[in-house]
Amino acid sequence: MLAECSFSAISIEAVAARSGSAKTTIYRHWPTKQDLLIDVVDEALPVAEAPDTGRVADDLRHFAHDLARILKTELMSSLITGVVDASEREPGMAKLLADFTVRRRRPIHGSVKRAIARGELDAAADPDLIASLLLGPLFYRRLISHQPINNAFLSQLVSAVLAAAGATPVQGGERSVRSLLD
Repeated sequence: MLAECSFSAISIEAVAARSGSAKTTIYRHWPTKQDLLIDVVDEALPVAEAPDTGRVADDLRHFAHDLARILKTELMSSLITGVVDASEREPGMAKLLADFTVRRRRPIHGSVKRAIARGELDAAADPDLIASLLLGPLFYRRLISHQPINNAFLSQLVSAVLAAAGATPVQGGERSVRSLLD
């Protein structure tokens, strides 16, 4: 349903009719339309992963590659633009979107905290700023400029983010995103 129309066009009545459920059943689980929509989007879209590879650069490259894969799907394109539009137009949706993005940034935060513990990043490194520096260009390329998001770009992006964060180089050189996924 979300892929077919805008968030503003969706109503609890339409969801009830489409699902064959009573409106009261839907309201029991989701007190507002916004709560329902965020849960649907959260369920429909996978969360990009940042596994603990032992090196923050590799963790973030893996995350960036995984997110790029997710961003390239048609479902992601239609849902994310709809959610952003709804957050600008409907009361309450902005906070729900902010909460949604907090959950989606956690893998980056975990990777940054591990890097701080290993001494790869200074203790003052801000996980939220690093997440913003990494995520902004990915969403910009996918939704605004439509520039390619390829391995070369992802590697350069992660290197630039870590340089801006003052990362300490780790012995052993860089591994490619491809080798991380094989």
